[in-house]
Amino acid sequence: MTPEQDYIALFEQYEPVCIDLGPGVMTDLSAEFLLSEDKPVVTFVTGGKSLSKSGARADMTNMVLHYEFESRIVCDIPAEPDLDDVARIRDAIEQSASSEVVAIGGGSVLDAAKAAWAAYQAGLDVSEFFGSGKISERFPGREFKRIIAIPTTAGTGSEVTPYANIVDRAAGVKRLIADRQIIPRMALIDPYYGRSMSDSLTAATALDALTHCIESLLNTGSPETKFATNANAVYAVRLIKDYLPLAFRDPDDVNVRERLCAAATIGGMQIAERPTSLPHLGSFSFYGQIPHGIAASMLLPPFWRYYLAEKAVAERTMLLADVFPSEAPQKTPDDVVSAAAAFIAKYAGAPKLSALPCFDAAMVDRIASDAVKNPIKLASAPRPVAPENAAEIISGILKKEL
Repeated sequence: MTPEQDYIALFEQYEPVCIDLGPGVMTDLSAEFLLSEDKPVVTFVTGGKSLSKSGARADMTNMVLHYEFESRIVCDIPAEPDLDDVARIRDAIEQSASSEVVAIGGGSVLDAAKAAWAAYQAGLDVSEFFGSGKISERFPGREFKRIIAIPTTAGTGSEVTPYANIVDRAAGVKRLIADRQIIPRMALIDPYYGRSMSDSLTAATALDALTHCIESLLNTGSPETKFATNANAVYAVRLIKDYLPLAFRDPDDVNVRERLCAAATIGGMQIAERPTSLPHLGSFSFYGQIPHGIAASMLLPPFWRYYLAEKAVAERTMLLADVFPSEAPQKTPDDVVSAAAAFIAKYAGAPKLSALPCFDAAMVDRIASDAVKNPIKLASAPRPVAPENAAEIISGILKKEL
């Protein structure tokens, strides 16, 4: 194991989720089911065309046919799942009386499955779970069954987080569920599935993971834990900085894909303990317009500069000095932010936030007004943002970017 593969030991020690990173995950999944006391009834939750392109659909079908599991498939979960999508999954679980739920796809598929499995077990509408710890509060002492996650992209880290982002169309915003009851019990990560991702999807997902790691690093209000550490965050940022360019040069290099998968999973471990804040909060308002990872990463620099007024944030920022390339040495926190912003802009395909086609004065107003709908993210901001002042503060930061 090379120093670049320190993540292997890290994953082996991660208590909340059994993480298996490597080829042949469907074999591991079949072994898990064969060792079950009772023959499982499985609901598979999948995405769309990317599932076939990645090879995951063929692997899943062959495994089901070979071992003759009773199964049901809920397919075509979209990139921005809403309450209706979650209800569709829940109905399928109920109709088949499933004992296991396996989600195969990007973070949206995993999020929808996590929410639906919990809603089915609770006998409640998923809209009652928005916020922090709502399931655990409602059912103290009860342990819910948790999904098995097979990510086919490398960015969200949903395979190891207690989060699910679901679009609430009535409220007009993407909303967050945060509860330990929805963290997957297993994460089976096959880097081969990432080879089918386009350059744009590779970039969007990697930038999402990058933003997770940096936001977690800057979250000075949450202490370091065994797995969410400053060192791990910086390590994952370095992996993305080093390997994202290589993925563009050779999309089929499985070693490169493995490093990006590892960085994404580390990012998920980071935010599970030290959550994201304003950049991710703002990105929720872009749903349906541009990829989540692009929105979150492009929002990172302006909010990061806002945070720098806090001494502890400035000190954490210097841990990333010279990680990102720049012509001059990075001697100040602002130098570091500028270098990170240049790297993000290169792969996001937009030189600055105002170059995004949907970022205008109306979007600034929308982000500011939407902020109070996800107060969890306000609470994790390293520079205080009270709900009553959130709209004014956020609007002031973003108007400078127009």
